[in-house]
Amino acid sequence: MPSLLARLSTKPLLYAILIFWGSIVASTALIVELEQNLIQEQRARASDLASMHAHTLRRNIEQALSASYALAALVQDGKGDIKNFNSFATQMLNYHPGIAALYLAPDGVTKEVVPVEWRQKGLGIDLLSDPTKKAEAILARDTGRLTLAGPHELTGGGQGIIGWLPVFINEKKGARRFWGLISVVITVTKVLSDAALPQLVQRGYEYELWRSEPGSGRKQTIARSAAYRPGDTVRQTLALPNTLWTLDVMSHYSDQPSYGLYFKLLLGLAFSFMLAYLVKLLQESREQKHLLKKTVDFRTAELAAREADLRRAQAVSKTGSWITDLDSKQMRCSDEAYRILQVAPDSIVNYDYIMSRVHPDDRAAVAGAWQAVLDGRGCKLEHRILSGNGETRWVHTQIELEIAADGKIKRRIGTIQDITERKRVEDDLRIAAIAFEGQEGMVITDDQRKILRINHAFTRITGYSREEAVGKTTSLLKSGLHGSSYYSEMAVNLEKCGFWQGEIWNRRKNGEVYPEWLTITAVKTPEGKLVNYVGTLLDITQRKATEAKLEHLAYHDPLTGLPNRRLLLDRLQHALVANLRSNRLGAILFLDLDNFKTINDTIGHGKGDLLLQHVAKRLAYDVRKGDTLARLGGDEFVLILEDLSDNIRETAIEAKIIAAKIIADLKHPYRLDDQEYHSSASIGIVLFGKHNESAEELLKQVEVAMYEAKSAGGNTLCFFDQDMLTMVTARAAMEADLRLGLTQQQFILHYQAQVKNNGMLIGAEALVRWKHPGKGMISPADFIPLAEESGLILPLGKWVLETACLQLLQWSKHQESRHLTLAVNVSARQFRQADFVMQVLRTIRDVGIDASKLKLELTESLLVENIEETIEKMNLLKSHGVGFSLDDFGTGYSSLYYLKRLPLDQLKIDQSFVRDILNDTNDAVIARTIIGLGQSLGLTVIAEGVETEAQRAFLAQQGCDAFQGYLFGKPSPRIMPDLQSAPLPERQRLPA
Repeated sequence: MPSLLARLSTKPLLYAILIFWGSIVASTALIVELEQNLIQEQRARASDLASMHAHTLRRNIEQALSASYALAALVQDGKGDIKNFNSFATQMLNYHPGIAALYLAPDGVTKEVVPVEWRQKGLGIDLLSDPTKKAEAILARDTGRLTLAGPHELTGGGQGIIGWLPVFINEKKGARRFWGLISVVITVTKVLSDAALPQLVQRGYEYELWRSEPGSGRKQTIARSAAYRPGDTVRQTLALPNTLWTLDVMSHYSDQPSYGLYFKLLLGLAFSFMLAYLVKLLQESREQKHLLKKTVDFRTAELAAREADLRRAQAVSKTGSWITDLDSKQMRCSDEAYRILQVAPDSIVNYDYIMSRVHPDDRAAVAGAWQAVLDGRGCKLEHRILSGNGETRWVHTQIELEIAADGKIKRRIGTIQDITERKRVEDDLRIAAIAFEGQEGMVITDDQRKILRINHAFTRITGYSREEAVGKTTSLLKSGLHGSSYYSEMAVNLEKCGFWQGEIWNRRKNGEVYPEWLTITAVKTPEGKLVNYVGTLLDITQRKATEAKLEHLAYHDPLTGLPNRRLLLDRLQHALVANLRSNRLGAILFLDLDNFKTINDTIGHGKGDLLLQHVAKRLAYDVRKGDTLARLGGDEFVLILEDLSDNIRETAIEAKIIAAKIIADLKHPYRLDDQEYHSSASIGIVLFGKHNESAEELLKQVEVAMYEAKSAGGNTLCFFDQDMLTMVTARAAMEADLRLGLTQQQFILHYQAQVKNNGMLIGAEALVRWKHPGKGMISPADFIPLAEESGLILPLGKWVLETACLQLLQWSKHQESRHLTLAVNVSARQFRQADFVMQVLRTIRDVGIDASKLKLELTESLLVENIEETIEKMNLLKSHGVGFSLDDFGTGYSSLYYLKRLPLDQLKIDQSFVRDILNDTNDAVIARTIIGLGQSLGLTVIAEGVETEAQRAFLAQQGCDAFQGYLFGKPSPRIMPDLQSAPLPERQRLPA
């Protein structure tokens, strides 16, 4: 590409114009620089003059003010008495002609003045109270320094400045007494004349002397030349006592046009024009010399360009050409043909060489095509050739005959095109077509969501055939269950990320609404333009049914079908919020059957469960619409009564009526397998709605009231009373004991064996026990909830983890136990600590154990919130070898979507499902479902609470991998008789 200078050389006029303007710019810059230097020189001269005159003016004023100091000395020497003031002051006036008058003002009142003509108007003035003079006078007295006021209009005519000097008399004992003021009046005209300011005008300068008034800040002009006006001035300041004067000086000619500058600019313009004209003539001469050479070069380049274009076209299309005469077997090939054949240019290429490069499977077809050419016919075919390195490539070959005017064949012309990429694309398209017709439904739309293509799975899922769907928009599948905001959010996410996936409710052709897992991907061009959407549909009806079943099992009691404790707490929380907003009251009824244990032990667990089902049905008849009836477990039921009244007395009466009716209904006989049984109930009642009690606190209160009813003999009801809070006091005492137990090392670890189906010991679960010095061994069920609530679970859990790791270290030293794993329970509160991962890894490192032998047991409560943080922590620990088991699986609700993302190793079936697994079909179904789910996710399954061989056999038949329970041994300090528990070193003990 030619340079800018070369292109301009072909346009002399344009080149000359550029030279002209370049010369103008250069000359103008030079002239401006010279003018600026001249201006700077003038300003420097003006600055020197202004400084000299300002210095002279300040010196004259200071000399005049010095007379005040002489008078002050005179007053101080006479201890305030001056007898020869007139003669002394007269001599001072003669010595300082700039002084107009001198005053003495004892105690601030003017009493003496020289000259005498000033006495008429200048005596008897109290300077400390006079409105026009007191500011400077008081300032002088208070500061003890000379102050200056003015310029002011003088009584004798003209302007003057007044200086006040305070005089202090030294008393005995070093005290100082304010005697008064000495005033010096200076004529401004005289001072300015002595400073020779008017001479500035004679030197060609204008000036202005001014100051800012102290009170208002306005500008006060002291002196100014006649022709002065604001402009480009030089400024000097004069620092005088308690004031600042400013002298501005400017030249007569600073704002007048410079005719010399205009002449210089005109001269530069003329020089630039002559230079540009000379350059134009030179360029035109050079252009004539090159014109002929360019014409010749252009014709030569034109022919070469055509040949290059042909080569480029063949390279772009990957198509080479060759020609052969009838009497010559050698082919003359183009560069692209040589490249496709992978031979050096100008190499000998003939029929025999071509056939040697053809793939063996295609040689017969190529030979047949060549024979057709020899017979006088054209041909075209696709075949494979072998490259020098053995690579196979596809080519398209076409041969035509060039016919002369007499009808005879002159020569053969052929083309060869590399179609390897096209063949590869065709193969990819075939594979994509097969993948497109997979088990998941797929739909492709344009940018307006109009359906362009669907697969068979789409038809199977939605019921719409290709003919019915293509051309329609995806709104064809809308169920109407999602609002416009749902689809708007989907569109925003697609626009922002180009991707969206989630659950959606769609409608089949037959009108059935079904859940679907939908994935949408936006397809864009390299320039970012949206062209298509690709959607993948997965019918998740069965999965949603499974989740719903698990959710029902998690939130409902399997025996009675009533809500369980978790659902009860959720509804109670909603009731508290609703009643608090409406300012109405509600009640909670806690019901416990009297002597149910005796009945259960007498008639058996089966009849006991049947009795509970009958009780649940009778209670359901007494529940109003909108109230909640739940079974907490065992023979305990809770009834939530909402929106009873806004009056506490009426609410209590209505709750009592309902409770009394329930007691009466439950006293009626029960028919169980043709036998009659009797039972009664004790009910505790607590009201809610006026205060911000928590759901858990209300349940504690109503349970206390229920126990109070039982203490009263049962078959009665009791309202909660604050006197019942003695139980809370007892819990507080236990919490204090718990803290003391932590500091005094009262806790120990027991280990319960975990075995495989073949009876082989594979590990154990670490279970903490509290060995209280006064109460003996305390069950974890009594102190773990309190530790969770009080936060003591954190140091306790840390101690358990460290002690368990020491036990693993002890086992690793014995051949028969080094393979054992140890499961440690981790509470949700402990796991959510910010440094939990570092605690575990630091403990493993410090103790020196194999991390793969440590297994952390987590509960499903961790999956309710902060699931992403949970997954991140688990993955980090998993990367170091730590294993994970999901404890009490099935008692809560675990999303299958998150469950598959958790790096789990094991699911543990809760003992509540194992206990009645042989008698309760629901428990058996739940256990079977958990085992199947674990196998599907590639997880091992262990069942806890196995107490009988029949339970073990049933679980083993379902595919359960491992077991734990009393059948294999109770928790004890030693898992094997010959293995001692690990001692607790001092460094691992909890701090006091």
